[in-house]
Amino acid sequence: MTGLPTGEVFVKFGQAEYWLKGQGHETVNPLRLCSADWDKRQLMRTCLSELVKCDAICLLHDWGESPESQTEYYVAQMLGMKSFTFRPPRNNRQL
Repeated sequence: MTGLPTGEVFVKFGQAEYWLKGQGHETVNPLRLCSADWDKRQLMRTCLSELVKCDAICLLHDWGESPESQTEYYVAQMLGMKSFTFRPPRNNRQL
């Protein structure tokens, strides 16, 4: 989510987390794991170490624009995880 306004990032991840919990999933939200002042290496080390403990990955609809998300997707695929894509509602930013 590099380059996006912080508020927009929190909305996107929050919507996905809310939706997943509503579907009965346990979630690991990277925004709850990491600090905004960490560099990319710290972020990726933390996120990847948590990702490998999961059984699935949910990516935001625009994940392909992020090299970090591409890496996470690749790791998830290599580990045989299920993957889904979250698309926020078109008519409303909040669920």
